[in-house]
Amino acid sequence: MGEDILEKLMAIDPTILTYIVRQDQNDLAFDITDWTAKRLSDKGGTNPDGLWLFSGQGNSDKGSRHWSVVLKILQRQHDELPADNVWHWKRESSWAQSGLSKQLQGPGPVKAPRIYHSEETPEGAWIWMEHVQGTRSGPWTLDEYAFAAHQFGLWNGSYLTGSSLPSEPWLARQHYRAWLAIVDFEGALRFPLNQKYIPGETLARYERLWYERETFFNALESLPQVFSHFDSHRRNLLIRTSRTNQKELVALDWGECGVGAIGAELNWLIGYSAMLLEWPPAELPSLEEVAFPSYIQGLRESGWKGNTDLVRLGFTAMLAVYLGCAHPGLAANLCAAENREVALRRLGFAEDELFLRVLPGFDYVLDRADAARTLLKKLGLA
Repeated sequence: MGEDILEKLMAIDPTILTYIVRQDQNDLAFDITDWTAKRLSDKGGTNPDGLWLFSGQGNSDKGSRHWSVVLKILQRQHDELPADNVWHWKRESSWAQSGLSKQLQGPGPVKAPRIYHSEETPEGAWIWMEHVQGTRSGPWTLDEYAFAAHQFGLWNGSYLTGSSLPSEPWLARQHYRAWLAIVDFEGALRFPLNQKYIPGETLARYERLWYERETFFNALESLPQVFSHFDSHRRNLLIRTSRTNQKELVALDWGECGVGAIGAELNWLIGYSAMLLEWPPAELPSLEEVAFPSYIQGLRESGWKGNTDLVRLGFTAMLAVYLGCAHPGLAANLCAAENREVALRRLGFAEDELFLRVLPGFDYVLDRADAARTLLKKLGLA
């Protein structure tokens, strides 16, 4: 399928591409002299053919120079889901055309790529955007995770200290309900690798968590609410140097952005980064030890003076339902023999080897679910 898309992309009208590139170069006289297109990434879970890099040479009265822009292709759903469902296909296109995306390209702690053009097509939507490049590739250090957590704290806190909470109908809400609706929990517990490697008492902890999930849902919905990215794992984040020579955080892939509990963003930055093996699952406590206080520091610097137990509950409750309730199902999907090729493409490992690499994260998530239960009682929410 990728080859068919590439053939279509290579036949694109040069006038359209010139219009995009001139915006990227901030130069209305810039002309493209040559260009090519290639797949930018194939690690996406739901849309591996959706991200393409266009690059080449061009010139204007300012001289000849290299350019590059990104095209994201969204696939239309056959069955249209509610606009606030986390799986609604059109959200990133709606976001790209909204004032929210423009706000995130201006001053602020969390940035988004500049959007040059977005249009709906019979097959879905095309979004042309800035090609963001981080200062370096590869795994992040603890300092880099701490920086990202601090920026998210500053940003989330702004919605509790003056900035209006957005109300667009296409923003995702209650992400966990749609996420867990696709999980066959009982079937997942019977998955051979879950039976082989997870002790019976751990499986019992998962069962307890699954049947208590509504309690966690209700807690998350009672907490202070913020607008946020809600897919902020390492693969969707870049740190670059700004034009003023400052570090800045750029978040990619806004397809799951929405409104949710304070602290919940850390589920992705901490938990999901480890699930994707961007951070060693066995070292999750050390990541939490730097990321959580950095997020709190950002909230405080934004002017928020609330109870930090609320933030801890937002983080641990979201981790419990988003990864805890889903862990057996995620393992059953990613580590199944029939999904070997997909797992190798996305994660570099498959089947038993992949399962054993993510296994150390299982107890961590269940322990944080226990911490959330304690907080629910302490805060009178149980």
